[in-house]
Amino acid sequence: MTQHRTLIAYNTATASENRIHADDVASRFGFTGGLVPGVDVFAYMAHAPRAQWGLDWLSQGRIKAKFGKPVYDGDETTVTAEDQPDGTLSIAVQARGLDCASGTAWRKDDTPLPSLLPEAEVPRPEDRPDASMESLPVGKVLGTLKEIFFADVGLSNLQNTREDPALFDGGNLVSPGYMLRRANYVLARSVKLGPWIHVESDVRLHGLISDGDLLETRAIVVANEEKNGHLIVTLDFTIACRERLAMSGRHWAIYAPRQVRELG
Repeated sequence: MTQHRTLIAYNTATASENRIHADDVASRFGFTGGLVPGVDVFAYMAHAPRAQWGLDWLSQGRIKAKFGKPVYDGDETTVTAEDQPDGTLSIAVQARGLDCASGTAWRKDDTPLPSLLPEAEVPRPEDRPDASMESLPVGKVLGTLKEIFFADVGLSNLQNTREDPALFDGGNLVSPGYMLRRANYVLARSVKLGPWIHVESDVRLHGLISDGDLLETRAIVVANEEKNGHLIVTLDFTIACRERLAMSGRHWAIYAPRQVRELG
């Protein structure tokens, strides 16, 4: 079976501290406008396995996504998902006639559950160090984020990411895209970032989160390296509700793009 879904992309992050989502800053790096966040493109991709495999996928599934070219606000965006002989779904995102993102979804991941990661204090915004090799060493535990999930906020997120709210009980159930955004937040609230780009995520889903549940996001740095002039940090993260695991995964971000480093 092949699923085709077309939507009009929306940039949810024009007011973000990450100015790569602003037209003026993005244009300095050769983009034609502010980038739609990778976590939102991920949300577009997560629709297919949720629609095909049902609520069970949110408790035992997996999805891996890689973002190659930007999606811009207003782009007519097509998401195609195709069944593969091994039982997976291959997922592709196209906009402006370009291949922008690709990924794979698994109906079930039977590997052992990861342990919850350790906690750490979130620094005050003014006390965050600049993101660097020194401030993000391998093994560093990032500040733990704690928040209550509210259905009205969940519904707004579903609408912004062009999702069908009925798939998540009108916003009463948290979506994978909503949770993955927390992996961005846990980084941004631990260090000061300039323009930065989310490039890849490999995510496992472990359970349902609903209106009123407390979400706790923890993360640890597992790699920090230079590739093609970019500085890239890799995080492992867990998201849980009172010790009950909801999502875990690995998250890659260019925290110092080559263009920014060349400008000094």
